[in-house]
Amino acid sequence: MLRKEESMSFQKKSIIVFLFSLISFGVFFQFSQINTLLLLPLQSAESFLNLSPFITINSLIIQQPSSSILVFLLAIITTGLGIEYLYHRKNNFSIWLGINFVFWGIGAFLAGLSYQSFGYYLKCVGNEYCTFTNWVELLYMTFTVLSINALLVSYVYIIDSPKIQSFIRNFSLSSVVLYAFFQGIGMILPNQFMVSYEGMLVFLSPNIIIMMVLSYKRIKEALHKKLFILWILFLGVNIAYFVALFAQQGPYLLSNFNIWFNENDTLHVVLMLWMLVWRWMIPAKK
Repeated sequence: MLRKEESMSFQKKSIIVFLFSLISFGVFFQFSQINTLLLLPLQSAESFLNLSPFITINSLIIQQPSSSILVFLLAIITTGLGIEYLYHRKNNFSIWLGINFVFWGIGAFLAGLSYQSFGYYLKCVGNEYCTFTNWVELLYMTFTVLSINALLVSYVYIIDSPKIQSFIRNFSLSSVVLYAFFQGIGMILPNQFMVSYEGMLVFLSPNIIIMMVLSYKRIKEALHKKLFILWILFLGVNIAYFVALFAQQGPYLLSNFNIWFNENDTLHVVLMLWMLVWRWMIPAKK
């Protein structure tokens, strides 16, 4: 178990690193060149708008209304799960789970604003050609990195080894700081991979692997067995996304059945199911 003074010291460091992450995001963005990264093939605002369904409400254009509903529902479910853990806060493990899911929910909400509802305004309006990304998408990735590292920190409180606890604390704080520079350098160069969703997944892959390995090695313990199963299911979630992406699911359904349901919709639906399974397997109340 962590000594009280160690726990307090780590909490202070966590707050400092959290603030550093947001402040550095703002500083890097001031020098950002992401407006020079364009969607390829080049797309005008009109052609971008016509790529997916949209509705107009009092002259406000909302893209992909069905997809927007799904991603905001995911944000509500995820944030709600985080609030539930924080409300009951039965131990430090639950508190960090709560922080993780609240950050994850914030990230999902930000993603929905740009990838779905208001991508037309954020990527195209005022530009000759639509840009590859924007500050909302980048902030979504920042919160996702904060989320996954908060989840990693929760492992500190379910593992007895002081060496592993120390490793997790140092790795999680370093991961947040390094991603701030990774993404920030990607903004300034600019480099498309470093500011992309795929780049974020590659950056976070060690975090996921660490949690999987830690739980696998302790699989005889009930909690770790559940966590390992959840991580296997999480891999399945991401595989489903990439299968839908490379299979061109969205264009196929739209052209053949006039149904809008692309790889992002697949990801969000499967993620919602995963969140519900998580809540069932690791309840906040018990």
